[in-house]
Amino acid sequence: MDPRFIQEEGISIFTGNELLVKGAIENGIGLLTGYPGSPVAEVFDAAERIRDLLVEKGVMVQIANNEALSAARLNGAQMEAIRAVTVMKSVGAHVASDALALGNMAGTGPGGAAVAVFGDDTWSEGTQVPADSRFIARHLYMPVLEPSTFQEIKDWMGAALDLSEQTRLYVAYLVTSNQVDGGGTVQVHPNNFPEVSALSPVTIDSRKIPVDDRVIIPPSTVIKEDEVVHDRFPAMIQGARSLGLNRILHPGEEKRSLGFVTSSLSYCYLEHALDLLGLRGRFPILKYGLTYPLDVEILAEFTKQVSQLVVVEEKRPFLEEQVKTGILDIAQADGVLTPVWGKRFPGDVVGFPDTRGMNPSIVLECLARLLRVVAVPDVDMARVDREVRLIQDTANYELHATARTPSFCPGCPHRDSASVLNRVVDDFMDPEYMQETHGRDEVDLVFHGDIGCYSLLKD
Repeated sequence: MDPRFIQEEGISIFTGNELLVKGAIENGIGLLTGYPGSPVAEVFDAAERIRDLLVEKGVMVQIANNEALSAARLNGAQMEAIRAVTVMKSVGAHVASDALALGNMAGTGPGGAAVAVFGDDTWSEGTQVPADSRFIARHLYMPVLEPSTFQEIKDWMGAALDLSEQTRLYVAYLVTSNQVDGGGTVQVHPNNFPEVSALSPVTIDSRKIPVDDRVIIPPSTVIKEDEVVHDRFPAMIQGARSLGLNRILHPGEEKRSLGFVTSSLSYCYLEHALDLLGLRGRFPILKYGLTYPLDVEILAEFTKQVSQLVVVEEKRPFLEEQVKTGILDIAQADGVLTPVWGKRFPGDVVGFPDTRGMNPSIVLECLARLLRVVAVPDVDMARVDREVRLIQDTANYELHATARTPSFCPGCPHRDSASVLNRVVDDFMDPEYMQETHGRDEVDLVFHGDIGCYSLLKD
């Protein structure tokens, strides 16, 4: 038994993947399922290390055969008052999308909750497709929760479960590879285990299932859509307000020339870069925890404090698009249109990257370009230039690091099938074997796998 997972108070050190498990058991989950894929495969390793505790408390942990089946299990858990979590990599959300869409429209059961943890690989270091799970979550009408710090990764698992129960919406809980592969110190709390569990099973009476509510077919589909958009989404925004998930940091009494809107790990990168430039605390920051649906009310409050907004986020402009839409709505109400920058800066200057991920150095270089085209008083531009030169100088250091190539995750069933395919290729390219079995020389073979990981067999 790993003693960190039963620690009830004080400080302890966890990886991001471990924090997902610790946050789940602190908040009464009855089911943890999913499919292990980079960067969130180690969630199940962490669960295995506390297997005895989970069995003792009746918490069901089961790896599904694929992400779609894990989502189906998530849906099934909502037939009772069960808090359930599924964990999958970014492209796994594509596999699970049909089941998640239907489950989310039907909604969680009374007393139940459903959270889908999506692990995004912003730098595509272990993922074939450069996915951005925020967009598929929005397509599925699933609210998106994006923790920033390690403390939030753990604690907001409880927020996601609470909001799911309150609004009957499935919550997409987005974490990135740098978050879950990294680690840090957090304040821990006592674990809370479920009443409905493997130790106290219940019997479901099918005659009492409200099938019109639970089964999504026309004409109830449009009714459910109206309910999600006009009832459950406003409830989600209100719930996020009550939990303080969206916050204005570093506010000032006077209106500032510039303010930032950000979320997730981008917030940490931004604070780090501003600190290196000697600008920490100089600019108000609107830090969104719930990035979809967007709370425009706090955005309107923020616009009163700044003359221009700059959106800082990794990958495509998910947050930026919503902020710009919100700004237009605000402008129609009060007649003031606040400029919004992000992927482009004034004068068509290149802004924050819309591909790959970010880090403090990338954010710092972007901020340097921004500060050269936006008038901000009392900025030490000589210091800014020194920090940029330091980044450029160190980028020229000659490094001899071994290339880290992708591989199948430990325990992946596709590892076995891939070995069989490799053996088939070897046999077909062996003239002696082919003459003996087929009466001909070698045969060139091309095969297609059902998942992207089979691309690892290209050599």
